[in-house]
Amino acid sequence: MAGAQTSEVDSVLKGFLSDFPTVIGYVVLNSDGIPVKHHEQMPYWRAVMYAALLSDYVNNCKKCLRELLSGPPESELANIRIRTKEGTEIICVTVTEYTFIVIQNCTGKPWVQDPEEGGATEGGS
Repeated sequence: MAGAQTSEVDSVLKGFLSDFPTVIGYVVLNSDGIPVKHHEQMPYWRAVMYAALLSDYVNNCKKCLRELLSGPPESELANIRIRTKEGTEIICVTVTEYTFIVIQNCTGKPWVQDPEEGGATEGGS
């Protein structure tokens, strides 16, 4: 991302975070699955882990959908939502050559980041 685009992307992401306070992390991947942006409270190693695991997952879902539907190109995969037992949701959206991965807190309780692990616990306990 070039200089002018970077500041525009940063302002869009800041607006996104203020509009959706339940978002606890995000990663933006390029077409090669490399993280080009990530949430400031997310350690880089965790962003790389999300990128590696979910880019393959998204590509496999696209492939499966194409094989199952074998219909028009409009039936392309729009997004993937994964809900965990602990109350988080991972949302993957692919637009042009970028994939946007969002981690959202769905518990309704405050999400406290664990500084050593980079993980979190709900409700601060």
